[in-house]
Amino acid sequence: MLVCAAACAGHPDAAVTSPAQTPVASRPEPSVVADAGLAVQEVDASPAPPPARPAPRIILHAGDSMVGGNGGLAQALDARFKPLGTKYVRDWRVATVQTFDYRNYFGDLLDKHHPDMVILCLGANDVFVPNPKSLARFVTSIARKASANGRPCYWITPPLWKPPDTGIVEVIKANATGCKVFDSSNLTLPRWNDGIHPTNRGGELWAEKFWAFYEAEPFRESPARDAACDGIACVR
Repeated sequence: MLVCAAACAGHPDAAVTSPAQTPVASRPEPSVVADAGLAVQEVDASPAPPPARPAPRIILHAGDSMVGGNGGLAQALDARFKPLGTKYVRDWRVATVQTFDYRNYFGDLLDKHHPDMVILCLGANDVFVPNPKSLARFVTSIARKASANGRPCYWITPPLWKPPDTGIVEVIKANATGCKVFDSSNLTLPRWNDGIHPTNRGGELWAEKFWAFYEAEPFRESPARDAACDGIACVR
């Protein structure tokens, strides 16, 4: 049976088509129908959040009086690491590079706290020694213990209060093998009345500078250390 629109009536030249003759181009595209019983889920195109960065479980911050007691650099760094779930242990004494390693004082600290990251502040009491190169072997010994089994280690040089030094900063840079050295020698920091030790505000500014250095290459636990230490304790 032929079907024609009303407009075709009385016009013999008008084209008359049947449903079977509908041009292909005019047919609607078939719709996609989900299988029965299957829920249609929307796809979240937003990028996945980056994985959480590993953080040290225990940090040992050790050295001379530049580490400080309840204020300054150590307190400011503790406040930055604590939200990451890190236990921050500080230990300081009046020490030179040589006496810090005397009678295995530093090795005993490592055995006691089992840190998986070490921060050292040493060299302030060696700033004006006449022959700093003689201390190179002690710097090497301390750095070797601090970075044993691939443990991350950061050595922070003293912020000079009366530059220049006689060379201890360069000795540390050249011999602290295994540690990343943060050079604080040229920092301008507020100091206490002794003109040497940074105030609490000075410690905060010092921590900001170090943190930028740390963030550029943050903590990464060494696979070699994991295998050797089972993530807990290491051979010192």
